[in-house]
Amino acid sequence: MSNQTKIDPETFAYNFMKTIHRPEIEKKDMEAAAKEALAAYLSAYYLIQQFNTIENEFFTDHDARPRSSYQRILSELNNY
Repeated sequence: MSNQTKIDPETFAYNFMKTIHRPEIEKKDMEAAAKEALAAYLSAYYLIQQFNTIENEFFTDHDARPRSSYQRILSELNNY
């Protein structure tokens, strides 16, 4: 299906993690900062995996509702 959008989860998650603004990290706060970064990375990674799966299902779904595939995908993701 050439109309599908496929997002690389690793690239998306890494770039998302880089957008989180953090001040200088004190050595004592390093573990908490790492956990926060990991949570951001994993959340973005699995969200994109879910997006890719949902979009793939929608392209094979022949539902006649008058909504675009992307509207349906966003609706599904909002339920996540």
